[in-house]
Amino acid sequence: MNTHKITIKVLVTLTLMMAAFTISAQDSLETRISPDRSLSLELFGAHNTVGINYDSRLSGNSGWGYRVGIGYGYSESSYFSFASYNIHGIAVPLEINYLLGSGSHHLELGFGASLGFYWEKARANSYFAPYGNHDYGKYDIYYKRRTFGYFMFGNVGYRLQTKRGFQFRVGITPSVNFGDKYCLQREWLYPYLSFGWRL
Repeated sequence: MNTHKITIKVLVTLTLMMAAFTISAQDSLETRISPDRSLSLELFGAHNTVGINYDSRLSGNSGWGYRVGIGYGYSESSYFSFASYNIHGIAVPLEINYLLGSGSHHLELGFGASLGFYWEKARANSYFAPYGNHDYGKYDIYYKRRTFGYFMFGNVGYRLQTKRGFQFRVGITPSVNFGDKYCLQREWLYPYLSFGWRL
């Protein structure tokens, strides 16, 4: 099956699940414990560089929940001295997650997708020997473009949620790549560090 079609189906499923979770939480608010909601600053992880997250449980401070964020990502690479590439942009990570544990300490497990618009820039030097001359010349290959990009990610980490409202998260974000033209290449494992506060 076409990887682009698979990607669209996964993204639609995630969006529908998040909407269903929100409606379910609102419909049963009278019979459940008020859900914890928080706002946090995250470094690396699903944001690549830095971002802000809104996180909500369906009930209390554990179990099922979701996270929506907005962040800025930047990546640069070079190949020896003759080629360079960088990409940066704004993205929105969407995640469905589950917290195991009780009290203030939790194991955090999640799965989601990051959707964004990115600016790519690449430059490479090509060398050639002019006919009848042993002196080498060079010219630049250069391109710059704007593009939509996405990647799928997981989430495995530790979450501290104190009674006073302080939140601390640390863990790793494994990436999943389907290999189509819009899927961003990134490190397979990416660490994250987050500080937040209950709303």
